[in-house]
Amino acid sequence: MKQITFIILALLFPVAMLAQFTGEWQGKLTMGQSELTLVFKFVQQDSTITGSLDVPQQGAKDLPIDKIKLYGNKITLTISAIGLDYEGTLNEGDMPTIEGEIRQMGYTFPITLKPNIKVNRPQTPKGPFPYLQEEVVFYNSTDGNKLSGTLVKPLMMNDKTPVAVLISGSGQQNRDEEIMEHKPFWVIADHLARNGIATLRYDDRGIGGSEAKGLATATSETFKGDALAAVNYLKDKGLKNIGVIGHSEGGLIAFMLGAEVEDLKFVVSLAGTAVSGDQILIEQNRLLLEKSGVSADIIASYSNLLKEIYDLKRNNTQFNRESKIAELKNKYSNLPLQMTGNIAALLQPQAWIDYFVSYDPTDALKKITCKVLALNGDKDVQVIAKPNFDALKQHIPAEQLTTKTYPNLNHLFQHCNTGMPNEYYQIEETIAPEVLKDIVNWIKAQ
Repeated sequence: MKQITFIILALLFPVAMLAQFTGEWQGKLTMGQSELTLVFKFVQQDSTITGSLDVPQQGAKDLPIDKIKLYGNKITLTISAIGLDYEGTLNEGDMPTIEGEIRQMGYTFPITLKPNIKVNRPQTPKGPFPYLQEEVVFYNSTDGNKLSGTLVKPLMMNDKTPVAVLISGSGQQNRDEEIMEHKPFWVIADHLARNGIATLRYDDRGIGGSEAKGLATATSETFKGDALAAVNYLKDKGLKNIGVIGHSEGGLIAFMLGAEVEDLKFVVSLAGTAVSGDQILIEQNRLLLEKSGVSADIIASYSNLLKEIYDLKRNNTQFNRESKIAELKNKYSNLPLQMTGNIAALLQPQAWIDYFVSYDPTDALKKITCKVLALNGDKDVQVIAKPNFDALKQHIPAEQLTTKTYPNLNHLFQHCNTGMPNEYYQIEETIAPEVLKDIVNWIKAQ
């Protein structure tokens, strides 16, 4: 999420008291069996206080706090963008805390904030680096969009050195595929370079040094064009042993390129999607709700609701939106307000989601002629291994395909307990070393 410029309304207050609240405060919000980490950041500016909120597990950063009030040792604040209010009391001491409660959508949750301790990311590469890094720019020939990236080259590189384009998952991400202070693509690029394999990773359009032209209507097809532009850039540099490594939606795009680029040497899918998008999202929601302790009847009903909505999108059905909203809310009145409240947003035309739930990769998989390595974690709750591996095995000849499921790894390929997204932030490991080793060994064997 891009940083947001904002103005905070704050009351004047004694500077000494402002200093007690200044800094970063972290707390865990417990909702059923799930925990969500909130990080409030308060900054003293002369005699006022400003602030923002991060929700690392959801990739939210710098949500603007548009009202902060201090009364003695009490603080109240409002974040209108997400309908959240907080009220807390500062307890000073060797380890100060702010005891309070969050109110959102009619619900109240207690939360204790403590001074934020920075997370450790031991795998993030640190120099000096035994390889070369080159900042590059290339263009998508379809719409002229400029993309910026980093070409990492082993010191002994030649035109036959294996080189992989790294393709990120859904949502706008920078060239490191940075999420919750993890930088998995940088970790991969660093490890591959140390083992004689070059990489090109780039900022998604609208992030970092890449232009945002056409972003509002961009789909997986658009992002395939960006990845193809990266492949063509490497070809123009005279490189011949080119492949792609895609994560999540990036894995889907890697399959698309494998079907279309005749001289592509290899495809590596990291939790890539190999079945239609509606199946992916329905199964993802089902498993997330199940692991959150939601009852089976609610899960079944919500899955049916999603299927109805995605069928409308996939079949390009014409309907009166307001009437359909009322119809579905009435039909699924047994669902909690948080779920039926999503109906209007889900029915809204959205280029990316409409394409994703409608796209079936079967034809693309059948056309892939290069070797494919597909990896998944058995605790991945976002792209479940079995149905996607089953599709790959059905459509790609066995002599071309290698699959591997790792025990106790999640969607980011971290060792984990539950696989739920709320663990991603707390886990220090960015990507399991055995995954990095397997990628290197497989590419070298091709």
